[in-house]
Amino acid sequence: MRIAVIGTSGQLGFDLARVLPMRGHDLIAFAGRADLDITDATSFTRMLADKKPDAVINTAAYHNVDLCEEETDAAYRANVIAVREIAKACEAASVTLIQIGTDYVMEGFPACKPLPESAAVSPNSIYSLTRFGGDCMTLTHAPTCGYVVRSCGLFGVAGCKLKGGLNFVDLMIKMASEGKKLKVVDDQTVAPTPTDDLSLQLATILEKRPPAGLYHAVSHGETTWFNFAKTALELAGIPHDIEPVASTVYAASAKRPHYSVLDNAKLRAAGLDVMHDWQAGLERYIRTKYSQSK
Repeated sequence: MRIAVIGTSGQLGFDLARVLPMRGHDLIAFAGRADLDITDATSFTRMLADKKPDAVINTAAYHNVDLCEEETDAAYRANVIAVREIAKACEAASVTLIQIGTDYVMEGFPACKPLPESAAVSPNSIYSLTRFGGDCMTLTHAPTCGYVVRSCGLFGVAGCKLKGGLNFVDLMIKMASEGKKLKVVDDQTVAPTPTDDLSLQLATILEKRPPAGLYHAVSHGETTWFNFAKTALELAGIPHDIEPVASTVYAASAKRPHYSVLDNAKLRAAGLDVMHDWQAGLERYIRTKYSQSK
């Protein structure tokens, strides 16, 4: 299968570019905007005609959660309008589309039970609202070939460009290694998901082709950001001074959900859930990236 991945310079895109060829697929990689600007509908349509992919995985978005509150037009163009045009072009060309979604559109507090695809959404920021708009655009304009795959708390070896090439785990390890005191929120519960696991899950979806639509794909289990950080530091064997705090300690522009643990209900029902426990993914990540530095 010829698969175009948009955003291979990011954490998920980087692992997709590694995993897909290992599964026997031909990769068409677009690292960033200089390679393919998703807000340019003409360029995207031209890419489909020139490269002739069988499938497209779009990992690109306006990801800066807090800046979205200020740059609302830019967020809307990238997260909603661009996705609409991508979905329309893929449907017209009969090209399978996987649009990556986010847990930020969900809020399960105070019930605090994993949220299946059938659960109501509750976007409470410009970021989450525009990302939900992208979900809707995909499902509306690519009804026969479009997948929205929502995930959560991604971490991978490529790191996050918004955090200077570090993801949350890397940042905690760096700060603890420098002897800095850490304050991490303990009132937001998530399902941290390694990007190599998610890449394998996306490959499985493309290979097995369940019915088009909305799917959740996150690690099994749940934890708070505080416990996630504490577990990472313990696995890395790094002495640390870490304090659990409330979200209100950090004056973030955009509100975060208190409970956004997703349930892979549809994948499980189809026998296609290949995700692992978050602890296993974190242990593998620490062992792979940090064992050589000890």
